[in-house]
Amino acid sequence: MKIDMSPEVVAHRLKPVNELRKACLSLARSGAGKDILKENRNNDTVRRTARAPGHRTHD
Repeated sequence: MKIDMSPEVVAHRLKPVNELRKACLSLARSGAGKDILKENRNNDTVRRTARAPGHRTHD
C-alpha cells in the first residue's frame, strides 16, 4: 500500500490536525485546564501541554 504524499494531500491531512490542536489548546486555557495544571504540575503530559506553542497560562 502506497501512501499519497503529494503536497495537496498532505495539506488536506494537516488541516484537521491543526484544528484539533487549536481546540485542545483552547480547552487547556479554560478554567478547568488551569485547575488541571495547578493540580498536576509534575505530570509530564500536563507540563508538555503547558509549554506547547500557542498555549498561554497567563491570560
